[in-house]
Amino acid sequence: MIRTGVLITAFGGPGDLDEIAPFMCSLLGCEPPQTALEEARRRYLTIGGSSPLPPMAERIAVQLERELAGLPRAEEPEEESSGFFGVAKVLARAAEGVEAPVAVGMLHSEPSIASAVNALVASGVARIVSLSLSPFEAAATTGAYRSAVAIAVGEHQGVSLIEAADYRRSEPFLTAVAEGLTAALFDDQIKPHRPLVVFSAHSLPMADIEADPSYAEQLKETVGEVAARAGLGSAADGFDDLPGITAYGGRGGTAPWLLAYQSKGRREGEWLGPDLDAVIDAAVAQDFGAVVVSPVGFVVDHMETLYDLDVCAADRALSAGIEFARAKAPNDNEDMIHALAEAVRAVL
Repeated sequence: MIRTGVLITAFGGPGDLDEIAPFMCSLLGCEPPQTALEEARRRYLTIGGSSPLPPMAERIAVQLERELAGLPRAEEPEEESSGFFGVAKVLARAAEGVEAPVAVGMLHSEPSIASAVNALVASGVARIVSLSLSPFEAAATTGAYRSAVAIAVGEHQGVSLIEAADYRRSEPFLTAVAEGLTAALFDDQIKPHRPLVVFSAHSLPMADIEADPSYAEQLKETVGEVAARAGLGSAADGFDDLPGITAYGGRGGTAPWLLAYQSKGRREGEWLGPDLDAVIDAAVAQDFGAVVVSPVGFVVDHMETLYDLDVCAADRALSAGIEFARAKAPNDNEDMIHALAEAVRAVL
């Protein structure tokens, strides 16, 4: 019987301050300017000195490995590891009963995609299922992962490669995102205020979207499904109180909602919008009492959630006199693990 392994792919991030330079060098394809390094260092210091994405991906790997084998979830250890405020606790791998080993490969940091493939093959795997932690199709993420995985697997004769099924509209994934949003909406600090719900995702240059509109189209589909599950009303119901910004719902006591984009890069030209900062400013101008952000484009916490949202966006809203809340990312919660397991099983 052919032994199957799972390769989780993700963008990557520095494990400590010393890894910022090589991470940015990989990201940019060249040595980063000193000013960019200093800015990145400041941002990572603000969120604890490292990215939580690689260790959280390892936690996901542990839980997925157990889920695929029909084992109970790994228990939380009593002592926390170093990392962002204890987010990245180390979880023990199952000693036995694992049917499909799961490895993590990062595009721009360690462990690399190539090293993860090597580890799977060394364990006796002859078939690899590639599973991305970026659920929406984009050349900079899923496209780049796909290319790196194909090159790495191609180094091993007789090893086959399968891509996991799409999970962005699966029931457990939608449930994970909707429940996170609902919890934020009903937070005691938010309930007394008139909220605007903003689904956010990483912005991309419009040139990329014109070449392949899949990213924006897939986000719109998923956001519409989540909004319906959270009781926010249909995308067919327009909301006209945010001039120049397309929004929906807001009838019958539900909160209006929209999809915005954040964390725009430095590349020249037009970027996908509306921009989250502009949306927050519009909410202030239209007398909303709170902005509640659901970072639907980010299934795992990293710089874009912990700094761009929890620090910058929160400060923008609070400084203008309105409340701010951010829904939790799914990370390794049970629904997220179920969604990933379904995506793997669907192709086996």
